[in-house]
Amino acid sequence: MRKVNFNKKLIIGSANFAKKYGTDVIKINQNEITKILNFAKKNKINKIDSAESYFNKKDIFKNIDKSFQITTKIIPDHKWISLDYCQKKLDEHFKLFNGNKIQSLLFHDYRILLNNKGLKIYKNLENLKKKNYFKNIGLSIYDTKPLEYLISNYNFDVVQCPFNILDKRILHSGWFDRLKVRGIEIHARSIFLQGLLVNEAVYKKKYFKRWKKNFSKWFQMLKSNNISPINYCLNDLFDHDFDKIIIGINNCDNLKEIVNFKRIKNKEKIKKFEIDDLKLIDPRNWK
Repeated sequence: MRKVNFNKKLIIGSANFAKKYGTDVIKINQNEITKILNFAKKNKINKIDSAESYFNKKDIFKNIDKSFQITTKIIPDHKWISLDYCQKKLDEHFKLFNGNKIQSLLFHDYRILLNNKGLKIYKNLENLKKKNYFKNIGLSIYDTKPLEYLISNYNFDVVQCPFNILDKRILHSGWFDRLKVRGIEIHARSIFLQGLLVNEAVYKKKYFKRWKKNFSKWFQMLKSNNISPINYCLNDLFDHDFDKIIIGINNCDNLKEIVNFKRIKNKEKIKKFEIDDLKLIDPRNWK
């Protein structure tokens, strides 16, 4: 991955635009959202990642610039087997984006796809894709286990998956290469693991104290080499050709640091730092 093309790969994560999200439990105010999107546009970042479940306010994207393209995630239920109902629900959801182009529509929960209802819902979405409701149909996953069945039975355009310095299951499982061979776009998310990898204060919280010693070494190692956590996490991505990278940020300054990051020349000095403990790397297990 060349640095010059990096901004074009970036997608602004919007989970904390409408509700509190991540280990910092931060919700960004509307003025900061405007600053983030203005800065993004100036730096040729024109994609936003969202989801049906993120919205508790309906006007977050009321005045969004038309140049932004949207990736959004849905959780269909059995009623979506009706094409009319499917279309109605998508019309309602897409209104939240003020008419901006929907680039990719992703299943936020794969379980509906494991039965015949899932296949019918998928075919309804394929019909709407042909009518240019959106460009791509995809899947958002927390782990690679369901991919064997899902990729064999559905024709997805995109897979959104976690990837960070702790969690490289998409690589070790072989699925990164398998998806590439099939021509399926791979979008990396959780690159900062909801702030866990960039904020030392998180380890004061009761649930994360059991890993405090590990992360004390991690942050100290970065300080010794004068590397910011954000900078290292971004550099780690450069070893792999992800098609898109979803970035979660708390403010415009975070985005500026991401856009202006520097390549690390002596990255081999930093100890590899992978952990296979699902109680840590899978946010669904956090308490």
